Amino acid sequence: MAEQDSPPPKAGAKAPYREITPAAIVFGILIGVVMNAAITYSGLKIGFTIGGSAIAAVLGWGVLRGILRKGTIVENNIAQTVASSVNTSNSGVIFTLPVLFLLGIQLDLVWAIAATTAGAILGVAFIIPTRKQMIEFERLRFPTGTAVAAVLKSPGAGVQKARILVAGIAASMAIFFFTQSSVLGLPTYANLGVAGLSKDVLNVGEFIASFGIPWPETFDLSLAIAPFALGAGFITGRPGLVVLAGGLLAYFIVAPFAYEWAWLPDGTEAASAASVARGMMSRPLGIGLLMGGALIGLLHALPAITSAMGSMRKPSAANMERDELPLKVLGVAVVLAFLLLFAAAKATIAGGSVGQAALIAAVGTAWMWFAGIVIAQCAGMTDWSPISGMALLTVMICLILTDNQVVPAVLIGAAVCVAITECADMMQDLKTGHLVGGSPRKQQILELASAVIGPAVCILVVMLLAARNTQEFGVPFGPGTDSPAPQAEALKGVIDGIRGGDAPIPLFAMGGVMGALLSLSGLAGLGVLVGLAMYLPLMYLLPYGIGCLIQMRLTKKKGPAWTENMGVPFAAGLIVGEGLLGILFAGIQVLGG
Repeated sequence: MAEQDSPPPKAGAKAPYREITPAAIVFGILIGVVMNAAITYSGLKIGFTIGGSAIAAVLGWGVLRGILRKGTIVENNIAQTVASSVNTSNSGVIFTLPVLFLLGIQLDLVWAIAATTAGAILGVAFIIPTRKQMIEFERLRFPTGTAVAAVLKSPGAGVQKARILVAGIAASMAIFFFTQSSVLGLPTYANLGVAGLSKDVLNVGEFIASFGIPWPETFDLSLAIAPFALGAGFITGRPGLVVLAGGLLAYFIVAPFAYEWAWLPDGTEAASAASVARGMMSRPLGIGLLMGGALIGLLHALPAITSAMGSMRKPSAANMERDELPLKVLGVAVVLAFLLLFAAAKATIAGGSVGQAALIAAVGTAWMWFAGIVIAQCAGMTDWSPISGMALLTVMICLILTDNQVVPAVLIGAAVCVAITECADMMQDLKTGHLVGGSPRKQQILELASAVIGPAVCILVVMLLAARNTQEFGVPFGPGTDSPAPQAEALKGVIDGIRGGDAPIPLFAMGGVMGALLSLSGLAGLGVLVGLAMYLPLMYLLPYGIGCLIQMRLTKKKGPAWTENMGVPFAAGLIVGEGLLGILFAGIQVLGG
C-alpha cells in the first residue's frame, strides 16, 4: 500500500502544517526552469508541447520526501504549482517569436521579454476570479489537474516514480548522445554504415530499397531518432493517433496525389514532392483546419463563459478575501502588465504611434481575457487547448491594426499565447489544490509571482538554439535544421500571404470548413489536431505515433495501473533527458564556434 500523508494538526498544535516552504519554492523554480528549457527544445522540433505538472509532482516526492525526508501533500502541491507556472509559458513563445528569425528580423530581447512577461501576469490575474465557478460550482474535471492530485496523494508511489523518471532521463541522454556526439569528435549513428541512417534520422525508404525492394520516391518516409517524441506519444496514448493520421494524410495522400496530378510547379522532382506539397497545399489546408476547429471551440465555450462571468459577482466579499487574492491586488497587476505591454508595442511600432500602441495593447488584453477563459473551459472539460489557432488569429488581427507591421503584431501574439497557456495551467493547478486540500490563495500568490520567470528562460533558449542552428546550417530555424519550428513556419506563411496579398484563400477556406465539420463531430479538438499535424514534420510524428501504439499495447497487456506507474514516468524522462542534453550540446557548439 502507498504511504499516506498525515493530516494537518488540530487547532492548538505547535508545529504548523508545511505548505509554503523555502524548499518547495526553490525546488519549484529550479525544476520549472529545467522543464521549460527541455520542453522548449523539443517543442521547436515536433511543433507542440506537453505540460510539466505531473513531472514536477513526481520529482517533488523524490526530492522533498525521498531526499530531504520531509514534504507534505500540500507542500509538494506548492512545488509543482511553481514549477508548472515557470514551465508553461514555453508554448506561447515557441509558437510565435521564432517567426521573426524566419523572416530575417532581429529579435529585440528586452521588449520580447517585456511583452511575454506582461502576458504571463495578465493570464494568471484574469483567470483567478473564475476559480469558484469552474472548480467549485461547475466542477469541471480538469483531467491533468486530477491526475496530478492522484500523484500527490501517493507519496510512497511518487518516490518510486521519481526513480523511474530519472532512469528515463538517463536512457534518453544515452540514446541522444550518439546523435550529437560529433560535436565532441566522437562517432554517431552515421558511423554504423546502415543504409539511410544518418546521425539522427533513418530514411526508411532508402533502407528498404537497399534490400532491392522498390520504394516510391514520392513517399518520403524518414524516422527521427528522437526519444522525446517517443515519450510524448507514450504519454498521449490512443488520442495521439489522430495527430499521426493528420501527418500521414499530408505526406502519403496529399503529396503523392498532387505530384501525380501535376498540381505542383513544373520541374518538381518526385523525391521533393512531399516538401513542395507541404508548403503549397498541406500547410494552408492544415492552417484552415486548425482555425476552423478553433472557432468552433470558441462557440462551444460561449455558454460556459457567460456563467463564469456571472460567478465573479456571486461570491461574498468575505469569501473572496479568504479564498482568493483580493480583486484590488489583481487589478493592480492587470494595470501594471497592461502598461508593460503598451510600452513594448510603442517601442516596436514604426514611428512610435501612441494611438496604435494603445489600440493593439488594449485589443490584445481584451483578447487574453476572452480567449483565456475559453482555453481554461476547454482544458477543464477535455484537456484540449487550441493555442495554435489563437496564435494565428491574434497575429492576423494585430497585423491589420498595425498596417502589416510584423514585430508588434508578433509580440502581442506571443503575449496572448503566453497568457492563455497560463490561464489553463493556473486552473489545472487550482483543481489539483482543491482535490488535495491546498490553499487557493497561497497557490495564486506563488503562481502570479513565479509566472514572470518562464518567458525569459524560454526566449533565452530560443536564442541559443537559433545561434547554434545558424552556425551549423546557415539559418536559425526551419526545414533542414535541428529545430524546424513548424508552428512558426506556419505563422510565417500566413504573414507572408497577408503582407503579399497572395494568401491561398481557397485552401484556407476549404480547410476551415473541414476543421469546423470535424470539430462538430463530437470529438473535442478533432479539427485542430488533424490540421496541426498536416504541417508538422512527419519524421517526428512517426516516433510519436510509435509511442502511442506502445502505450496502447502495454496497457492492454499489463493493465492501466502498470502503464501509469511505470511507463508514464519513464516516458516523461525521455522528454526531459533529450531536451537537457540538446541544450548542453547547443551551448558547447555556440561557445566553441
